[in-house]
Amino acid sequence: MKTKNMIEWHKEVCKRDNYICQICKVSYNYPCFFNDNNINTMVCGHHIKSKGSSPELVLETDNGICIDFNCHTKEHNKK
Repeated sequence: MKTKNMIEWHKEVCKRDNYICQICKVSYNYPCFFNDNNINTMVCGHHIKSKGSSPELVLETDNGICIDFNCHTKEHNKK
């Protein structure tokens, strides 16, 4: 599914994955807290194929997984 914007993309990816981090499998109860940008501060969408290498997939929910803050930081620090 293609979303209209990044906020919708984050919400749809996390909703699809039932707010469960797809790396560590920790479950976060809905609703979770959202920050001023209306993005969940506990879990968010993470692109499988990066925005830089596949910009055409940025808003495709099939190119995302729900991931929590700690795992998201670890994933980005691998690079």
